[in-house]
Amino acid sequence: MRWLSTFSYSVKALFGKRKLDEQLSEEIRAHVEMATEANLTKGMTADEARYAALREFGNLANFQAEARDARGWVWLEQWRQDVRYSVRSLARAPAFTATVWGTLAVGIGLAAAIIALTAPTLFASRADGLELIGYKDKRNAFTPLRSGLHWDAYREQTKSFSALAAVFVESANVIIDGRPVLATALRASNDCFATLGIQPVLGRTFAVDEHRGGDSGVVILTGHFWRQHFQGDPGILGRQITVGQQSCTVIGVLDADAAIPPPFAGDLYRPLAFRADPAHPMMPMLHVIGRLRPGVTVAQAEAELAAVKLPPMPAWAEKFFSEQEIVLQKPWEVNRPETQWVVLTAALLLYALACLNAMNLMLVRLLRRRQELDIRLALGGERWRVARLLLLEGIGLAAVAGLTVLFAARWIFPPIFVAITQREALAFISYWNGPIIVSVAILSFLAGLALALMPLQAMRRGNRTSPLKAGTQVLGASRPLTRLRSLLVVLQTTLAVILLAGTGLMERSFEKIRQIDLGFDPEGRVKVQLTLPPGPPIKPEARLQCFRRIAERLEKVPGVRDVAIGQDALLVGNFWGTAQLEMADGTFQPAAGNFVAENFLATAGMTLTRGRWLAERNGYEVVINESLAKARFGDEDPVGRSIRLQVSGGRDIPVVGVVKNVRETVRSGGGMRFYAPARLYPPNISTLLLRLERDPGAEFTGLVRQAVYEVDPGLTVHTVKSMHELVEGIMWAERNAFTILKGLSLVALLLAAVGLFSVVVFVVDSRTKEFGVRMALGARPADLHRLVFGRGLAMVVIGLGCGVLGALGLTRFMRSLLFETTPNDPLVYAAVTCVLLAVAVLACWLPARRAAKVDPVVALRTE
Repeated sequence: MRWLSTFSYSVKALFGKRKLDEQLSEEIRAHVEMATEANLTKGMTADEARYAALREFGNLANFQAEARDARGWVWLEQWRQDVRYSVRSLARAPAFTATVWGTLAVGIGLAAAIIALTAPTLFASRADGLELIGYKDKRNAFTPLRSGLHWDAYREQTKSFSALAAVFVESANVIIDGRPVLATALRASNDCFATLGIQPVLGRTFAVDEHRGGDSGVVILTGHFWRQHFQGDPGILGRQITVGQQSCTVIGVLDADAAIPPPFAGDLYRPLAFRADPAHPMMPMLHVIGRLRPGVTVAQAEAELAAVKLPPMPAWAEKFFSEQEIVLQKPWEVNRPETQWVVLTAALLLYALACLNAMNLMLVRLLRRRQELDIRLALGGERWRVARLLLLEGIGLAAVAGLTVLFAARWIFPPIFVAITQREALAFISYWNGPIIVSVAILSFLAGLALALMPLQAMRRGNRTSPLKAGTQVLGASRPLTRLRSLLVVLQTTLAVILLAGTGLMERSFEKIRQIDLGFDPEGRVKVQLTLPPGPPIKPEARLQCFRRIAERLEKVPGVRDVAIGQDALLVGNFWGTAQLEMADGTFQPAAGNFVAENFLATAGMTLTRGRWLAERNGYEVVINESLAKARFGDEDPVGRSIRLQVSGGRDIPVVGVVKNVRETVRSGGGMRFYAPARLYPPNISTLLLRLERDPGAEFTGLVRQAVYEVDPGLTVHTVKSMHELVEGIMWAERNAFTILKGLSLVALLLAAVGLFSVVVFVVDSRTKEFGVRMALGARPADLHRLVFGRGLAMVVIGLGCGVLGALGLTRFMRSLLFETTPNDPLVYAAVTCVLLAVAVLACWLPARRAAKVDPVVALRTE
């Protein structure tokens, strides 16, 4: 065991013990000199005197070393005994140990999970210089899409960026084991991965010549797609897979843990090769990202981009682009960072609530053990030694809870994240990484410090004089500790109110969303969007016939009542008005056109307010929405009149009807929109609208994919969603925040109930003798019940008041997440108050009932 002594000596040296050893060494040298002089007086020669002194010096040095080793061993033995005693003490209280361990594990685990989920959005790209290039107009704050013309001009004329990259997002069927799997396939520019700062873990990136014309037939897989569909096979390189209708060679695999910005994240990547055509300036629609050079500000880069000269293009395109303002945006802000801050704040509040609950339980346990600790101090035990026992319990529980979270992260975090975000890719990310370990370690350390406050506070305030006198306790329930215990309950209630209020406001918002008028009947409506295979464009008539065959096939799917083909016209997202409508004063304003089938009105469940719908006959005619009718014709009846579009070559198009506005998103109403027969422009047909008897189940998507595959294997079905799913998809950020807040608030409510219950139970136990005296002096059981019950409710009421004030201050930061709901909605706060009062009544009623049943004879028997 000498190595243990050496280790203890080294540790003590770091805390100032080395100075003592240096003093001992000086004493030894002085002793040698004195012994040498004494030996010379005895008639010894100088060598003999020195030799005898050194022998005595060696014995003394060995003695000192042994004494030093013994002191180190005693120090380690004391710690070993304290650790063993703490473990035994916790084992004798399994309910307390399990409750504190579970409370801390839940608090640390949920906080670490939310940190892992929100960190990429909030912190990953703050200092890396990456910026998305897009534009904004009167209706859209940011649209991260630019045309191929802009991409070429940016590369040639800008110097603010050290690197630029672009991707074109498309969907494709990947044939795996003979079955088609839908994949998000990104066409990436040659410097895409270098710009993003990521490299494959297997293989290589694209070579320069693989971007030059045609299709090189190579593909790079993302880590999650590789693990999900190829089981992480390391021999994937060189394997041939079918993407769309082309055989491609896998040349690389990206790291599944790589933080890829949302617009650039997908399932697989192929080389981007195109030639911009000024005659078609809107194609292809690219996501463009750049890395700013050091010292270049966002404002400078935006000014340089705005000054870029574009090649000549059609007049309507020049006017459209001239009305847009170039802006830059951090890539991760696409994920709505305000929602991430809300859920992160909620998670930290829950973590604080868990720590407060654990502190309260530790305080209750400390006061329950006061007699044992009093005796230890009365028998000469040092305060620090007694406090160390309690410190080891608290810190040990926090450490075990942190280790539990670390080991559970591998299996629990992925399914939680997938359930919250509906992103299957998160199931294949490893959460045993540096950020998770660091966050769990910090949270566990802070929780351990919080638990250490209780014994230190008790030791500081303890009364050591006459600890064993009747009625005297060294660690008794002094007034300061009683106040501290009540304060912890108030703080727990306050945090629970804030979390419940945030959840209530989100629930209120979604209730309003469910009642919103979308402009059509969403019940049983399903949107199916297709992507045609790359290559030469299909002739318009052939495309029209293809979609009609698909519609006929889908009508045979069980449950389908009607199918309409056309352009995407329901919940299309941000307003995209590319048509120029001539107004009454001769100016032009952007309007959106939709080419749809003659049965679209009934299939979509839209409301016709004037005139009729599109007829099945040749010729030009349109149906307009109420916004266009109001802007173009004012209060006049537009039916029978005409509109003129720039793209129609000056043709007057008769208006045959007016329909109610259809919302483009949940939050935005309809812009100016017109509907024309699909047969007039088949190239825009890409969507099928299905009317079912009811919203479909999970198996319906597979039936649709199979039906389309039977008609044309080259077509890709990239969207099969009911209108209710689309609404939730539009509100995905709010939905994710709501899901997380619901879970956190339920845990918070449980923790608050446990904390209040434990405190009231302790009060009853610690005041049993007092209750016995009260009963002996004539108090009724109802009086004791009222006393305990009122004390518990008083703490909750104070916490409710503080919580409401805190919620009114904090929930205003949720304003952007709320829909037609104010942060100070009185119904929400009333509901939260009622729920917490109900929980408090239940938590206080049981201990109060126990106090009312105290037998005075039993309670006073020990007196």
